[in-house]
Amino acid sequence: MKKSKLLPISIVIPTLGEKELIKCLKKISSGTKYPKEVLLVIPKENVKLVINYSNFYKKINTKIIISNKKNQVYQRILGFKKAKSKFVFQLDGDVYLEKSCLEILFNVIKNKEKVAVAPRYTNKENLSNIYKFPKSSLLRFYHWLINSNYGYSPGKISLSGFNYSDENNTKGFSQNDWLSGGAVMHKKNNLILKNYYPYKFKKKFCEDILHSLILRKKNINLIKLYEAKASSRQSGVITSQNFLLVLKDFTCEFLIRRYIVKSFNLSQIRLFIYYLILILRIIYKKIKW
Repeated sequence: MKKSKLLPISIVIPTLGEKELIKCLKKISSGTKYPKEVLLVIPKENVKLVINYSNFYKKINTKIIISNKKNQVYQRILGFKKAKSKFVFQLDGDVYLEKSCLEILFNVIKNKEKVAVAPRYTNKENLSNIYKFPKSSLLRFYHWLINSNYGYSPGKISLSGFNYSDENNTKGFSQNDWLSGGAVMHKKNNLILKNYYPYKFKKKFCEDILHSLILRKKNINLIKLYEAKASSRQSGVITSQNFLLVLKDFTCEFLIRRYIVKSFNLSQIRLFIYYLILILRIIYKKIKW
């Protein structure tokens, strides 16, 4: 491979060896530029699922890092510590980069210090009106309840701890309060190398919000580049039809949001209002059905 095609980037992918990882690696290997290395951080009991991947993707230097824990945040940080490049790109195994995504992100971050950059997601999500720009007085009042006079704020974290999306833009960039954890590029010396997630939940709810807030506390600017594009299999929304599983996930999400609100001096009252309205909406939908 020509050195001109290589970027000084280590891609870190915490994984359990899911089938989506195959498409993720294919997308990396079909990019306009390639990373110096791709680290697959996987629990030792799952290694057999990815042991031959380096033979399939000749264009990318794929390495396996064995983790003693099955924990997304722990695995990612382990990969951060093993990364050898000046730039580190955290990537989930079910996120798929478009051809020029890596190159666009790198061209922006390479000459900056206190910056992390991320692509926009091209997924078409069927969001409820309550999560979109408010077109009625009632919805404007809702956003005031959870975010005071700031109201509806794309790319920001509300006073309630709820994070607003901003995927509608297609050009330029924005400086956000948070970046989706599925795809973020860092300078290596800006990485968070301690396990910051306080709970042992199987699924790391709101992990990206917490990570983003910690980065911002270190004066790292979080930039969304709209012309760098990626897509994802998952939306992060609780979708299980099993009531007990939904209740468990709902409780876990509430606990971590409450931790975030308390840790970063946001509003616990607005947090409870957000969840009260969310519960009432769920009950209303169940009755309506």
